[in-house]
Amino acid sequence: PMENTHGDFSLSEEMAAGSTAFNALAGYVFGGNADGKNMEMTTPVTTTSLGEMRFYLSPSSTDDSLYPTFPEPLNEVDVDDKDASPKVTLLQIPASRLAVRRFTGFVTDGEVCRQKQTLLEQLDLDGRNADIDVPHGSIVPHVIFQYNPPYTLPVVRRNEIGVPMNNPTNANANDVDEEEWLASSFEEGDDDVSPSDY
Repeated sequence: PMENTHGDFSLSEEMAAGSTAFNALAGYVFGGNADGKNMEMTTPVTTTSLGEMRFYLSPSSTDDSLYPTFPEPLNEVDVDDKDASPKVTLLQIPASRLAVRRFTGFVTDGEVCRQKQTLLEQLDLDGRNADIDVPHGSIVPHVIFQYNPPYTLPVVRRNEIGVPMNNPTNANANDVDEEEWLASSFEEGDDDVSPSDY
């Protein structure tokens, strides 16, 4: 995976930074890299609560190494230049366990706040507050997953918000939770499944 990071911005600057970050990452994927190589991008595109936008890359089908390599980004940017493209960095993101809530529509700051609050309230109702992977009293970080192209109608857009959860200490209890969740979440013939659905 790769990540794009930008600093603190006001609301209007944040919206502009989102499209600028997307363009910088897309530029890297579609040939704006040290090798001039076009790569396949997978969904989702994610944005963290810190404002980091991430695209996920698939290793080449011919690259069967344990640690695939990707071309280096072109980041010859003057730090003082406010019109410069944001920096692109390659990162390996470790696996993590998330509690996830699916929602439709546009991903706005207000909608993210509503969906996160609903998810946290549901975790509280389910008695899972203690499983949230943050120190007591700390702000709970989140990550937004967006699966659709920008021209998709809001009513059919697929988005998710996730918060970090501790890994269970009892594997058998985890199996029961997953079985209950799978039984209640999907109807017969529902094949719209993403990696965050498991």
